[in-house]
Amino acid sequence: MDDLKHLKKLSAIKSNAGVKFLTPAAFPGNHCPMHTALALSRKIKGLSTLVIGTPECTTYGRMVIPQAAGKNGELHWMYVLDSHEVVFGCRDGIVDALKKMDMAGAKAVLIIVTCVPELIGEDIEGIIYEVQPEIKACLTFVLMGHFKCNSYPSGSWKTLLAIGKLMRKRETSLNTVNVLGRSPEEEHVPMPALLSALEQKGFFLRFLALDSSLEEFLHAADAAVNIVISPYTQPLAVMMEQKFGIPYISMHNTYDVFEIDKVYAELGERLGIEWGNEFEEDRQHALFLQEKAKKVLEGLKFVSAFIGPTMVVPFASYLIGFGMEPLLLHMEEVYPGDKMYIKELAAKGYNPPVCHMVNNKSDIPVIERLSPDIYFGYLSEEEINFTHVHDIYNLYGQIGYGRTCYLLNNLLQIFDNRRPSGKEVLENGTA
Repeated sequence: MDDLKHLKKLSAIKSNAGVKFLTPAAFPGNHCPMHTALALSRKIKGLSTLVIGTPECTTYGRMVIPQAAGKNGELHWMYVLDSHEVVFGCRDGIVDALKKMDMAGAKAVLIIVTCVPELIGEDIEGIIYEVQPEIKACLTFVLMGHFKCNSYPSGSWKTLLAIGKLMRKRETSLNTVNVLGRSPEEEHVPMPALLSALEQKGFFLRFLALDSSLEEFLHAADAAVNIVISPYTQPLAVMMEQKFGIPYISMHNTYDVFEIDKVYAELGERLGIEWGNEFEEDRQHALFLQEKAKKVLEGLKFVSAFIGPTMVVPFASYLIGFGMEPLLLHMEEVYPGDKMYIKELAAKGYNPPVCHMVNNKSDIPVIERLSPDIYFGYLSEEEINFTHVHDIYNLYGQIGYGRTCYLLNNLLQIFDNRRPSGKEVLENGTA
């Protein structure tokens, strides 16, 4: 198909640089990682930020965080480079700004470096090494040059990793579990049965994500284990294992019942728990749905577009287990964990093209020409000619058998009740 000739196949993708836009009608907007870094930082109570960039970047940054002062004493300052600093660097100005933020009461400052200071090679790490002994505020930094990536996920995982570098070793608390990737204030997202079971068994759950506090992050090195439920927090978990010896259990990319069995068993072993038949009802229901899905979904072709924090390659790997065929995959980020699933797809004979989709009006006609049986992902257009799962956001924050049941229930319902027009839409809330 000529529309896809410029795209690379999945097996050829080694980094984000290999993922091309589906159509030329691309735009930066919220795909800039600086946007995500600021949006996340403003939701960490007690964390201040200093954006370093040109007037374009700092103006955009002020649109993300309109106020220079946060609700809990945070400072969100913008350092605007002048023409001299663009050529010769901005070291002295940054040192002065950090000292002023310290005097103004900042507890910890995340320095967000945009394209120009990164391009000219400003040594932010050296600046921090120089100024840190002179001030009380803890300093860390993140490189957010948009020229290095096509999209925004690095704005999340790099920011969390930068905050993690402020952690210090603590004595292990055997009844403390960190949950990486779920907010402590997300009452609209149902609590997964596994986490509820841990609380009932007397474990203290510390949630590290949006709406967590800086103090919670700083104390997180005392946990017995980290449970990862978002790809954005996986790098933080890896760092904490390497630095503090805290093991992590990844649950964000596991859907198959037998794989979930292994993950639950590993977690139980880590924490000294015997689960017994605690989750048997959900497990049996998930097994029933998987068997039914093999009969209903076999032979169907799909396109996977923007599905939020859900990792598209593990998701596709699970779907092909039902005999489905991937026609096209949208990848916001190429994660290290994708490699294993790319091999799984290749071993089963699947090597679909991959792309970025950022403009519905130009992308939808291409998708229609592919004639998928089902399309996963966000679309703002209403007039479409294929079966459409509006988004997968309700999978966010969910793990284990319950998430698999939710996913398969909705998929089967679409095809059980499929109307002749083929315009089925699965609607759900935000996450």
